[in-house]
Order: sequence, then C-alpha cells, then structure tokens
Amino acid sequence: MKKNILFITGQFLPYTKSVGGILRVYSFLQTLKNKHNLHLLTNSGVYYGYLGLPKKSLKEIKIIYLKKINKSNKLFLNCKSLLFRIFNFYKFFQNLLYVLSIDYSFFFIDQYYKETIKIIDSKKINYIIISAPPFSLFFLIKRIKLKYPNIKIILDYRDGWTGRINSALLYIIKNYVKNFIEKKIIKFADFILAATNSIKINLSLITKKKIILITNGFLNISSRVKFNKSRKILIGYFGLISDQPNSYRDVSIIFNVLKNNNLLQKKYLFYFYGNNNISNLAIKNFSCFKFKKHISHSKVLSKMSNMDYLLTLHTEKSTAQEVITGKLYDYIASRVPVIFISPAETEGGKIVKKYKLGFSINYYKSNLESFLLNLKKTTNLNHKKNISFFSRDFQNKKLLPLIK
Repeated sequence: MKKNILFITGQFLPYTKSVGGILRVYSFLQTLKNKHNLHLLTNSGVYYGYLGLPKKSLKEIKIIYLKKINKSNKLFLNCKSLLFRIFNFYKFFQNLLYVLSIDYSFFFIDQYYKETIKIIDSKKINYIIISAPPFSLFFLIKRIKLKYPNIKIILDYRDGWTGRINSALLYIIKNYVKNFIEKKIIKFADFILAATNSIKINLSLITKKKIILITNGFLNISSRVKFNKSRKILIGYFGLISDQPNSYRDVSIIFNVLKNNNLLQKKYLFYFYGNNNISNLAIKNFSCFKFKKHISHSKVLSKMSNMDYLLTLHTEKSTAQEVITGKLYDYIASRVPVIFISPAETEGGKIVKKYKLGFSINYYKSNLESFLLNLKKTTNLNHKKNISFFSRDFQNKKLLPLIK
C-alpha cells in the first residue's frame, strides 16, 4: 500500500547553485517515487535551473516552495553582516552559528511549520523525512510530534551537527547543544539516517536508537576510459570553490604552492567548474587556473574523464574529520584517480586510500609542493574495477524497509 511521504529540506531545485547539496534528497525521491506518494517542502531563492538533472524526473513529486518574508530575510542578512564587522575570526563564528543552528532556514521555521501542518492535513501524511543541514529544521520535529504523534518522522543527517565541529574554543557550547538540544530532539525521531560512518559513531554517543548508515553515492557510472593528450597534468575540480580565508574550500592553498614555482606552473593545469566567485585577481588570472561555468550534471562524467586527476579540497581543520563530499562519488564513477587535499584526516580521504582510488594529502603533515612535484601523469583507473557498492541505488535500498 502506498504511503504519503513529506520531505522537508532547506533548498532544492531549481533554487540551488550546486547539485551536491540536494543530490541525496533527489536520489531518495527517485528511489521512493514509484512506490509512494511524495511531497517536498523547501525554500525558494535565486533561480539556477535544474543543473542537468532531468526536470521530468520530478513530475510525480508535489514540490511546495516557501514564499520569503522580506523582513525576515533582511534580519538574517543584517545579523550576518554585523558579525562580519565585529569579529575578525569569522571561521570561529561560522562554526558557532552552525552549532547553534542559526542558519539560512532559522528565520523561516514558523513558515515551515505552518506549511507542514497544511500539507499533513490535506495529504494525510504518514511519514516525514527531514534532511539537514540546515539543522534549524530539526526543531520542527517536537512541534509536529506533539500535534501528530502517529506520524513517523525520519531525521536524515547529510552532515554531522554537534559532532562535526572539533574545536576547543567551542567545546562547552558544543557539548551543551549536543546533550541538551540535539539529544532531546532525537528522542522524537522514529528513525535516524547517517550519510557517513563518522556521523553514525558520533550520534551513537547520545542515543541508543538504531542509526541506519546510508552513504551518498553516484547516480551514473562511466563505462569508458579516456586519455588526454595534453603534455601537462590536467586536474579537474567540480563544485563550489572560493578564495576567501573563511571558506571551507579555499583555493589559495593550491595557489600559494604554485605561484612561485615555475616547474609546477609548467607541469599543471587546473580546471575549476562551478558557480564560483573568485575576487582575488591574482588567483582569477593565474595561468595555471581555468575557472569555468557550472557543467550540467548529465555531462559531468564525460568532462571528468578527460582529466588526469580529480581534486577534492577541504581547508577548514575543525570540520575536516567527517568530510566526504558528494562529488567524491561522481569522481569514483568517472574512474579517474582522486586527489583529496585537507588539513586533517578526512573520512573521504580514508576511502580514497582504502580502495586505492588515488591520494589523500594532509597538508599540515605532508609537503604539498613535494607531492605535486613528484606526481606523474597517469592513466585512468581500471575500468573493470567493481565500484557498484558506491552507487546511490545500492545504498538507498536500505531506506525501503523503513516505509511500511
């Protein structure tokens, strides 16, 4: 018998600038849409289109977009601007706001709740899946459960909440939120999903409820192996990147290694594909860097397979432990070797090393310049290597038994 399921998430197509943040929810919808009646509640925003994902694949899903209230939006922007002006170390406050779940959905929680009630009453909802971040959405669960105790609610952790931030400066605040807010919220959940093993381990410290590990993965797989004819080593990066020191993906780490090294400049060419905003002209005009527009997801595997290596970059140490970006799985699907660069050991880096998919570099412990100097042009991974267990289809089958 078909169930009526409501997904609640912070952003979705066509109002998202990067496919990585919504691909997990998108894949859940594809897994469930032929078996159940699906609805999705999300925020609106700047229109970016469908980023190569087929619009027709969503025709069976009823998507409801919140209408933004200008006063709330201005309040959020003013608060954020004030923090920028007052504090010099924005990374600290970026992590503080994350732990406190003061995020881009925080000022719209009442709107989310009111719209959720309308959908529950009109569509006779049996299950609700709330996917975060933004973690402010998790505050909906208590209000919903008190009004509709028979509705099953699933909390989906795409990233960790309090377990994600590993900072001594935030230790007291993090532990308070973990033990007196997050722990109480989880008590109202019927099921918990975790996208990474690190998230699952951290959650197991505050709940005895069963946590289902459903990792991210790739939608499609490349069946062909290409070899580029360039004399230079071509490294591709796909997704959002920045040149700001407060960013989680600061390209300056690579730029600073290459800018004074002529050997490296002759050896490499980096291609960055995505909706990025690079403000530093020295970086923007650097001869080794080519900043390109976002590529349709339907064409991205072909473009990836033209590279010698594919780059994953995370440059914020306190959040590095559980990092395993969604694009890593697309990289794996393209069968091109991966270079995972970060200031600490990451879960994604462990996967790269365990399955011999490329290289994982901790630039605090290893010399990034030496690594790049010694790296050789290589062929793609063996096209016969079994990587099917990295697919979303394989992982999402774990979701089906929860919906009864």
